[in-house]
Amino acid sequence: MESKKEVEVELKEIATVEEDKEKENKEKEDKEKKETKGEAVDEGNVYSSLTDPSEHVYGVPSSARSYTVNKDASPDIHRKVRVYRIISLVLFVICVLLMITVLVLFMKLTGTQPCQVVEETDRSPPEQLECSLEKCQQVYQQPIEGAQRLCSNCAKGWLKFENTCYFLSQNRLTWQKSREECQRKGGDLAVITNERVQMYLSRQGNLHYWIGLSRVGTNEWTWINNTVLTVRYWEDDSSTGECAILAANESPERSWRPSHCKLYLQYICQKM
Repeated sequence: MESKKEVEVELKEIATVEEDKEKENKEKEDKEKKETKGEAVDEGNVYSSLTDPSEHVYGVPSSARSYTVNKDASPDIHRKVRVYRIISLVLFVICVLLMITVLVLFMKLTGTQPCQVVEETDRSPPEQLECSLEKCQQVYQQPIEGAQRLCSNCAKGWLKFENTCYFLSQNRLTWQKSREECQRKGGDLAVITNERVQMYLSRQGNLHYWIGLSRVGTNEWTWINNTVLTVRYWEDDSSTGECAILAANESPERSWRPSHCKLYLQYICQKM
C-alpha cells in the first residue's frame, strides 16, 4: 500500500499535467480563431500587419509618387518660364531701339551737309558732293562766279581740299615731264603755301612726289607760279639737286628734300 503522502504527490502531478494540457488546448483554439478572422499570427515573426494604409510606403510605385510631385510644381515652373521669356523679349526690343538710335545719331554726326567740303581718299573716293548754287552763295557769301568755283567738284581721281583739287600720281616721270602731265590735266605741279596743305598731302600719300618747287636757272628756291617761298619744310636743303620732292612717308614738318630733276618719281598736281 502506498502511503498517503505519495498518493497526494501523484494526484498533484496528474492535476498539473491536465492543467498544462488544458492550457495548450486553449492556445490552440485561440490560434484557430485568429486564423479564421484573417489576423496575423504572432509566432515570433518580427513583422506585423499594418493597420494604417498610409504606412504602405512601398505600396505606391516611385514613378507615380515623383509624377505627383512634378505635377504639383509644374504651374510655378511654367509661370517662371513665361516671365523669363517676357523679360528677354523686352530686353531684345530695348537693344534694337538703342541700335537704331545709335545709327541715327551716327548718320547725323557724320552725314554730308550741303556744300560741305569732302576730303576724298585715293583708296575709296566717295561720291561727288552735289549742292545748289543758292546754298553755296549762302554759305560762302560769294557772287555767282565765286560760288560756282567754290561749289565745283573735282574730277574723278582728284582730291578736294580747301577748294583746290589735288592729284597724286601712280606713274613715275621726271620733274619736267611731271609738270607737263599736270598741265595736260588742266593744272600744274602742287604749290604748298601753308601748313594745312602740307599736312593734308603728307597724310594722303606714302611715296616721294615731285612738287612745284625748284631752283632751275637760279640759286633761290621758287614756286612755279613765282610766289615767294614763305614756309619751309626742309629735311636738309643743302643736298645737291635742283628740284624738290615731298617725302610723304616722313614727318610732315621735315619732309622736303632736294633731288636731281631727271629722276623718275611720282608727282602731285593741283588745279583750282
